[in-house]
Amino acid sequence: MEAGTEAGTEAGTDARTDAVAGSAVPRFTTPTMISSLSSPFWQDGDPTFTGDLLELFFTSDRGGSPDLWVSHRASAADPWGPPTSVSELNTLDAEYGAAISLDGLRIWFTTDRDGTPGRVWRAQRISRASPWGPPSPVSELANPPGGPAKDFAPSVDAAETTMMFSSNRLGSQNYDVYVAIRPGSGMAWGTPTVVPGINGPLDDWDPFVAQGGLVVFFTSTRQGAGDMFWAARQSTAEAFPTPQPLVDLNSMFYDSDATLSQDLTYVIFDSTRAGTTDLYEAHAMFQ
Repeated sequence: MEAGTEAGTEAGTDARTDAVAGSAVPRFTTPTMISSLSSPFWQDGDPTFTGDLLELFFTSDRGGSPDLWVSHRASAADPWGPPTSVSELNTLDAEYGAAISLDGLRIWFTTDRDGTPGRVWRAQRISRASPWGPPSPVSELANPPGGPAKDFAPSVDAAETTMMFSSNRLGSQNYDVYVAIRPGSGMAWGTPTVVPGINGPLDDWDPFVAQGGLVVFFTSTRQGAGDMFWAARQSTAEAFPTPQPLVDLNSMFYDSDATLSQDLTYVIFDSTRAGTTDLYEAHAMFQ
């Protein structure tokens, strides 16, 4: 994973330039299962990790129901360690689809705890060694309580001013990818709108947003059971061009929830290719 810091940084910069230019679909090495987090008895998905690649949050039913779990490691070259439940954020209801900030001090996630089928909540902590404070709903994104719509799988960019998430709220074709913008971190999010150019007549969901909304990875059923796609644009004022499948990562099984390092050179996603939903990782290839 650490194949030379300086070389990796330079290559990562080139990858970002290519992504924004939309010149080529990102290429990745053959994915490998994260064996330290996998089991034929559990469903593990929805990965999200900190900017230093040392803390990985994901959804697992290994405790009996979908909840948030976390794995740590000492360096980016080490394997992921045994996971533990994020007990201060979990309830008897489902918690899933988290997005962690780069510094690891803020987290957005989906929960069913307030009687809705899915709603985005937020929590924060004072340090990485501290427990999470009490979570609260992101009220400006919410549908009316008890309504039929489901919002889930939030993704927040590095500046924490662009959020994309999945929803079947009024106006959606099925599940679509929505975006909300705010003028600064810590301020209220604006009214969510569908992301132009991304959504089709089938389900589109589980977005990962990067570069302030210029790059998006997401999952779609437009090719069958579910695959991961990518798109990039020059400006947030324009629609995304036709999304392209990530051929190096997709399989004949369900593949979803891509989350990437800030330089877009390391990816973790979930897949059912081994029978249960497991976490896989891959690295960018440079040509």
